[in-house]
Amino acid sequence: MTISNGSPRTATARRSRIAALICAHAVGSQEELGQLLAAEGIHVTQATLSRDLVAIGALKGTDDDGHPHYTLDAAAAADTTIPLAGSDGSLARVCNELLVRAEAAGNVAVLHTPPGAAQFFAGHLDRSAVFETVGSVAGDDTVIIVMRTPEAAVDLCNTLLKMADQRRAQ
Repeated sequence: MTISNGSPRTATARRSRIAALICAHAVGSQEELGQLLAAEGIHVTQATLSRDLVAIGALKGTDDDGHPHYTLDAAAAADTTIPLAGSDGSLARVCNELLVRAEAAGNVAVLHTPPGAAQFFAGHLDRSAVFETVGSVAGDDTVIIVMRTPEAAVDLCNTLLKMADQRRAQ
């Protein structure tokens, strides 16, 4: 599936992938980063890529041999919930941008996101004090959250969907 320049949802997923690529590879230029993204089906313009790098706090550094590459500070590199520049990082904002669908199956909540955004979304949920979760697992576009009871799983799904809808209505 292709992620394009478009909506806030795709911007969040794309920025999450950019941060992961910078951490995994010695990316020396925007052109190189664009090629890595394109190989994953994510096509962006140079202007969008430049804004995304600023938004995640990427800086140009050099390795021990003097070769330039993008870096993230230690906190951002370890954080799967890198916020967008100028945002409040609220769970409601993230739900609005990333929650595609939510459903409960027993005491498990299954949340669907755009491709590449599940870990970003799960990171926000894990750090949220709003819900009493047992644990979560995130793949590429799906988050599985184990709750203590089936009722808690239904409540979690309903609450997240309401958060997303309320933000969309504003």
